[in-house]
Amino acid sequence: MSNSYSDIIRTTLKHCQRGSEKPIQLPPENLDTSLSHKLVMIMKSRLSIRDNLLIRWCQNALNQGLVAARRGQLVTAEQLFAKASAHLQSDMLSTEGGLICKSFHEVAEAYLDYRRSAFDQARTRLFEGLAIDVVLEEEYGYELLYLHRLQIGLHLVRIDAQCMWFDRAIDLACRLLSYLEGASEVLPLPGSWGSERVALLSPDIAAALFVQITGQVALILAGKNRQVARDLFAIAAHHMQLQSDGNCHCHPRFHAWLLVKQAFVDNDVATFLERASHFLAEGRANTPVLWYATVVDLVSLCVDLDLPNSESVRREIASNAVKWEHLPQPFFSLLDVNIELVIPGATQC
Repeated sequence: MSNSYSDIIRTTLKHCQRGSEKPIQLPPENLDTSLSHKLVMIMKSRLSIRDNLLIRWCQNALNQGLVAARRGQLVTAEQLFAKASAHLQSDMLSTEGGLICKSFHEVAEAYLDYRRSAFDQARTRLFEGLAIDVVLEEEYGYELLYLHRLQIGLHLVRIDAQCMWFDRAIDLACRLLSYLEGASEVLPLPGSWGSERVALLSPDIAAALFVQITGQVALILAGKNRQVARDLFAIAAHHMQLQSDGNCHCHPRFHAWLLVKQAFVDNDVATFLERASHFLAEGRANTPVLWYATVVDLVSLCVDLDLPNSESVRREIASNAVKWEHLPQPFFSLLDVNIELVIPGATQC
């Protein structure tokens, strides 16, 4: 049996190598850019020149602050956010313009709180942003802020995951995915969510959002011990109506990954290796995090089986991984990737 597994693992590794040579095809739509562009067009038609100029000034400061926060320059980010909030403390903006600025300011500040591990404060700010978006949608006609509310839902998933409330994070993430696929019409978040609103999203935007959320699911499940992973996976399977015949509501690529993961958490070695081999051979496509998570599970399985070639498989994967694009940083240690050998620009998260 051990020799049989060794042969299958070696075949799976070849398929992994073949798949890694195929190009990544991330969704072309940038959610932030798309939302910002559409919002600017609406504001030009609704708001005064002064409002538009002040909002643009505030948004530029917020964007600079977010860049600083992502780079770990938290003091600089705080200063830029304070600069952006100056007009919110005055009466220079109209009520409508002030609400728009306030919504995006709360979400930006929430990211700074997140980087500082002030998760409760971050969550409070996000719900404040949600409440403002609902007012702007229902009282001022800003229907496009529905997308902003979906993005805030994704931010809440990330916060819960960082707080290690994995069951809550998986639950919300998969509710979002089920909703985007039209399998449900309700989300545990403020505002109206009817199925007619999903139709407002362009296919590219829906795909980009779906990819980001599925990536969070994969990150949460990766590296967990088998029982924890099994319990968390049960939440995902429940929401996504997982079926082995492929007749499901969810994105085909995500569905395929769920079936791979199901075999892994059930410790069905033969089925996992068969499914993983096919999945890896197809390449990273538009869901690289799912592909990398499958490689993480393959390495974990090799460790569990303790086969003669397990160590060589781990070394080969670690050697290749330093060149992989969009490899999430949490996977570095799970794949034994030497950070000093990583090619600059190869890993973008």
